[in-house]
Amino acid sequence: MSESVEAVARKAYEALTQSFETGQWDGFFELFGPEADVILPAPATGRFTGAEGRAKAVEFFSNFTAGVAQLGEVEIIGQTVAADRMIFEDRAKGTVGGEPYEAYHCIHIIVQDGKVAGFHEYNRPV
Repeated sequence: MSESVEAVARKAYEALTQSFETGQWDGFFELFGPEADVILPAPATGRFTGAEGRAKAVEFFSNFTAGVAQLGEVEIIGQTVAADRMIFEDRAKGTVGGEPYEAYHCIHIIVQDGKVAGFHEYNRPV
């Protein structure tokens, strides 16, 4: 029996926030299935599906090596689980590429068969 949608989504969200701090993304990527429906913010803005979606997620997040993003404050504002997805709303503050960063994020993590099958991120600067 596979883990619940909420359990997998929480693991993915926690791995996401930890990976931004450490620059180590393998633990995050291991939670994904072989295909994913991915919506990414700039600079790789767009929606990608299937094996390409997973590959684009790996390509995008791999740019955030250790020290590139230092999100010292991440506050979850809201969260909900509905059917095959969990949605996290948060506010993050820190630096990205040495520049001040503060934004609201809405992150949808879609789970199928115990794996992340979708990752949609929307954000807005504060």
